[in-house]
Amino acid sequence: MSSFTPDDVPDLTGKVALVTGGNRSIGLESVYLLLRKNCTVYISGRSESGFEEAKKTLTGRGDISEEAIARLHFHKLDLAEMKHAEASGHDFVKSHPERLDILIANAGVSMQTPDKLSPDGYELTFQTNQLGHFAFIGPLLPLIEKTAKEHGDARVVITCSDAHAFAKDGIDFESLSQTQPHIGIRGMGDAMRRYGVTKLALMLYTRRLDKEWAAPLRDKGTMAPFSTRLLEDQEHTMTQVYVATSPQIKEKKEHGLYYVPRKNWRGRYTHSSDQAPDTKWGTDDELADKLWEFCEQALNKSRTSSQ
Repeated sequence: MSSFTPDDVPDLTGKVALVTGGNRSIGLESVYLLLRKNCTVYISGRSESGFEEAKKTLTGRGDISEEAIARLHFHKLDLAEMKHAEASGHDFVKSHPERLDILIANAGVSMQTPDKLSPDGYELTFQTNQLGHFAFIGPLLPLIEKTAKEHGDARVVITCSDAHAFAKDGIDFESLSQTQPHIGIRGMGDAMRRYGVTKLALMLYTRRLDKEWAAPLRDKGTMAPFSTRLLEDQEHTMTQVYVATSPQIKEKKEHGLYYVPRKNWRGRYTHSSDQAPDTKWGTDDELADKLWEFCEQALNKSRTSSQ
């Protein structure tokens, strides 16, 4: 496969992208690569101060003009509580009903203390990485569908990682609402397992989203959910941006895949391609169905608690 560089990102004039956690790390680099190709980009996050820092960083880059910065916007999103995340999704659609071409679900946390639960009553890492995104993305799907029908292309990219392999026993749903003693560095292995469970969940969520939501609509527009591997530098941001923008994705009719970065013999990024998950759980449709049901029940519970 030929290489894919920042200059290979196609012109995105008129397109709208939303990047969760786009104020730092690979989220910020994804925003940068989209902006420089004329995309309108919304960074979603908890605080506007984080957005302003990201904006300052991007303003300092020589190839980002004032016009590009004018296409950069903030959208408030707190993934720590499902009812707030869902409300944020509805708010985005109400404020920007025209189109949403690219959604990159990039935000996430790790190494959360196990002796506390979220306001919804779930393990903190799973709450933010999986449940929060599930609640937020739901209201956005009709707008993404509308965009695909009207413009022939729309993409959902969900950031995953090789850490999904740490979930060696799949997902123990009962344990997600239980606390554990906080034992510091001795609990590192369990913290990685809990993080891995969230990344496996995101992979299965992508699979279920592609199968149940995107498949019936694919003939009317490219409805293409992907999961991608997480690596912490600008080169590896290219995997997210490749599946979010490359015309080859539509030409090859690819969807619902786990994409990873590929390197040359010098360890430099060259291109991205799909890869099978590193664990049997990553293709377990029964587990994916159970996850979806669990997330729906958690969301309904969160809605009820606000009444």
